[in-house]
Amino acid sequence: LPNDKVYILSKVRLKDLKSKDEVVYTLVSPEEADFEKDKISVTSPLGKGLLGKVEGETVKIPVPAGTLEYKIIEITR
Repeated sequence: LPNDKVYILSKVRLKDLKSKDEVVYTLVSPEEADFEKDKISVTSPLGKGLLGKVEGETVKIPVPAGTLEYKIIEITR
């Protein structure tokens, strides 16, 4: 699969625009999701908000605790 956008099995490096921290998540199927291993489901709010996005894009993702705002730094496999 190409690295031009976020797809299932993409590894995405994000910068939290509020805390300035960087995190890396791998998007997986709901059955493989394991937050402790940084594997998030494509059906979760964060997963849905990242799918189809590109490097350099800023995303605002509504979650139960508020709104997350990230910049996509890198997309790899």
